[in-house]
Amino acid sequence: MQRYFQVPGSLEKSIDLNLEKYFGISLMDSKKLAESVKKLSDYFIANPEGSTPWKEPWAQIAYLVYFMPLNHARVQAVVTEARGNGFFESLDHVVDFGAGFGTASLALADDFKNFKLVERAKDICSKYSFLPPGANVTWSDKIDQVENPKSCLSVFSYSLTEIEEIPAWAKKSEALMILEPSTQQDGRLLMSLRQRLIDDGYSLWAPCTQQGLCPLLTQSKTDWCHDRILFTMPKWFEQIEQNLPMKNRTLTFSYLLARRTPAPQRDSRIARTVGDRMKEKGKDRQLVCRSEAREFLAWLHKSGIDQEIPRGVLINIPEASQKVSNEIRISEKIST
Repeated sequence: MQRYFQVPGSLEKSIDLNLEKYFGISLMDSKKLAESVKKLSDYFIANPEGSTPWKEPWAQIAYLVYFMPLNHARVQAVVTEARGNGFFESLDHVVDFGAGFGTASLALADDFKNFKLVERAKDICSKYSFLPPGANVTWSDKIDQVENPKSCLSVFSYSLTEIEEIPAWAKKSEALMILEPSTQQDGRLLMSLRQRLIDDGYSLWAPCTQQGLCPLLTQSKTDWCHDRILFTMPKWFEQIEQNLPMKNRTLTFSYLLARRTPAPQRDSRIARTVGDRMKEKGKDRQLVCRSEAREFLAWLHKSGIDQEIPRGVLINIPEASQKVSNEIRISEKIST
């Protein structure tokens, strides 16, 4: 059930080449690289809603060796989810808003060939070439409208923190892919955006399993929907982290996949885990999403079930399950 993601060899090679070309250093200079990462991390902590200071060499270095690999893994996870349910069908081009170095577009390069990267700091970011040679790539520092919106995927990867709402031009796109930080505040803001998208005529393909009200938002003041994956880090990344206070064995994020085309109907026994296992007296419980009801999957200790179900995966609820209050009681292990 666990989902592992890593830095592709081609990306690692490109990062190393760019470090040498623009800064005269390599991925082996772990202490120097860690200094830049720490500096950018401190900047984000002090300026949580601020723009990335792309003009600073240390910011570019930090993004290359640390934030880009981590964000690429997160986007890989969302892309994998999208592929699994046919989300990209009939789409043929991407608008990547707040693109940075093009991290999200790179994760989509096996599924698309045409990309428009929108980035205010395009003069700096566009010098780094990560998309494959066969890709058709254009850069812009602004956008007012989408070409061929019925076949367009508009991507917002960690860019909504800098704007208050999805722009009007993006809402004309057939499809939206949105990734945001996994904090409670950002997660609940994204859950509120989910309802506005539904009101605007979009259908949620993931992570949502239904199109009604979100129970984590309407029936709780503290719940928030976010995913978690495992990150298999290369040796050079481990060496950088040895010089940093933060560790990234697992990665969390919030996301939405939305289309004008209605999402496929799911069986009522399909649910998504949106919480971690909670060990309680006599039973274990785990928050799941399958309807407008706030429900917990539950199994009694006396049943002999001992299982770890990762957060964020789709599960099949056994037919023999019983509904007891807000619990879905099971007597056999869950399958995915």
